[in-house]
Amino acid sequence: MGLIEALRSSLRLLPKRDQRLLFTVSVAQMLSGLLDLAGVMLLGIFAGVMASSLQDAQLPEFAQSMVDFLGWQDWPTSRVIAAIGIAAAFSLLAKSVVSAILNRRILRFLASRQAIVSARLAAELLARPLTDVQKFSSQDIGYALTFGTTAATLQLLGQLVIALSEIALLVMLGVTLLIVQPLVTIVAIVYFGLLLLVLQKALGSWSSELGEIRSSSLVASMNAIQEALATYREITVLDRRGLYASKIRQLRWESSKADADSQFLALVPKLVFESALVLGTVLLAISLFATSDVQSAMTTMVLFLAAGSRVMPSLLRLQGATLGVRNAAGAAKPTFVLADALEHEPSRPLPESSLERIRESLRTDHSDFSSETILSNVCFTYPNAAFPAVTQLSLEIPSGSSVGIVGPSGAGKSTLADLILGIIRPELGSVVIGGQQASDAIRAWPGAITYVPQRIALINGTVRENIALGLPRELVEDDLVWKAIQQAELHEWAAAQEEGLNTIVGEGGYKMSGGQQQRLGIARALYTQPRLVVLDEATSALDADTEHAVSETIRNLGSQVTTVVIAHRLSTVKSLDKIVYMEGGRIHAEGTFAEVQSKVPNFARQAALHGL
Repeated sequence: MGLIEALRSSLRLLPKRDQRLLFTVSVAQMLSGLLDLAGVMLLGIFAGVMASSLQDAQLPEFAQSMVDFLGWQDWPTSRVIAAIGIAAAFSLLAKSVVSAILNRRILRFLASRQAIVSARLAAELLARPLTDVQKFSSQDIGYALTFGTTAATLQLLGQLVIALSEIALLVMLGVTLLIVQPLVTIVAIVYFGLLLLVLQKALGSWSSELGEIRSSSLVASMNAIQEALATYREITVLDRRGLYASKIRQLRWESSKADADSQFLALVPKLVFESALVLGTVLLAISLFATSDVQSAMTTMVLFLAAGSRVMPSLLRLQGATLGVRNAAGAAKPTFVLADALEHEPSRPLPESSLERIRESLRTDHSDFSSETILSNVCFTYPNAAFPAVTQLSLEIPSGSSVGIVGPSGAGKSTLADLILGIIRPELGSVVIGGQQASDAIRAWPGAITYVPQRIALINGTVRENIALGLPRELVEDDLVWKAIQQAELHEWAAAQEEGLNTIVGEGGYKMSGGQQQRLGIARALYTQPRLVVLDEATSALDADTEHAVSETIRNLGSQVTTVVIAHRLSTVKSLDKIVYMEGGRIHAEGTFAEVQSKVPNFARQAALHGL
């Protein structure tokens, strides 16, 4: 990605109002360079007046003009010198103070916008169907929403503002000195300009490359760490832990080298410009004292040394900011990719997450919600898939009924569950729940529809936090938590824990057995007192007795709750109101358990193998 393209991408992350505000503050920062210019010119005049005083000569013409303009022509020379010196010091100090205030305001502004951009991108991503989210790895998303947005806003735009303000100062000083001493100024501009271009050429592309290396190696190392932890049992018995440790070490070494090189890059301009300034000062002094009188030489030397005292740090900041922009552009690339993908695939915004709205949804039993679900001629194909996952699928699920979805692996059962849940959208046909599209029903009645997956995603928090997933503590009602635990047949385990609902389950629930994790997931689904529950292999990790107890719990929810159960274990669905047999993305039969047995030989064989 080119530098200009990166800057445009970064600015596009901000709304127009923020772009205008950033531009306004940047202009103010650039105009503050006038204080520097005034201070440098006053120091030049100060040197001219001082030199004329020491030699008892007339003031230089430009100095005399300023003294006359200010009405100081009748003042003693010592008083004029003191006044000019004080004015110069005040101007230079004022520039430093103003610049510090503006820089802080700009950086605080960009820091706040970085948080807003992260939240906006996260909201836009979460508003999309699951297939859109799965286009990116979790590591890429995590990096893009954290380090990447920081690089794109605070670092890239912050360094850009610094670079623009330094360029403005250098232009002001250059134009003024060009008027006062054209030849010397032209030589200085060429001298330092060529030096700046050489450094930029030599270091710019390297800095951008280092930014990309840092971002890619960080994402890769995060992926390797998560992969090792998620497959710890497998890599232990396969004796591959050492391979993962080596991989992580190599990736972290690549990132560390890039960090070290970035730190070195920040030092190079300072060393080069300091050496160039010393050499330039010596050459200028030799030239001036060899070609002009002492008074003119001293005045010009002081003027250029004063300018150099401002130009030198300015050049260093400009070089550092330029390298910082290029480095941040490389580091922000994953964020730009994500933002671009979200921009070109607009989606409906997420509903506002107000505490009052959440509180109201938790207090209701959803009696006004109809769980009747109708799928009409639904077709869906996953991206890059050769065949559709479901095709021409039509199904009616009456309110208060229990429906089992069965069939071989790859039949489209889980896809059907995702369509009902509104997680993915049908390419053709419709999924209507309670008279509304599935996604609209979820927005209208949050908590009325819940889901229990085959593998429960448990957070490294308490039992309460896992059941009331994502809710603020002040909204969690413990009596509802205990009720859900009781319904999920987890009460005996929870009551035996010393910390009760405050028991930490560990990352991924490693402190619990597989069956306990599954029951905790069921309790999570029942906490909101739902009217439609979709269970995708939710009893697969349970022993026979617990499966029977949980199945009995589901049946005991009564006619007020509609249950859709996807299962391989036919014992789980045997007593449900209706069985739907799927194969090849289509419904081949539906009816009672016995009716489907009579219609589908393969189902009958499976039932016989299970003794049903």
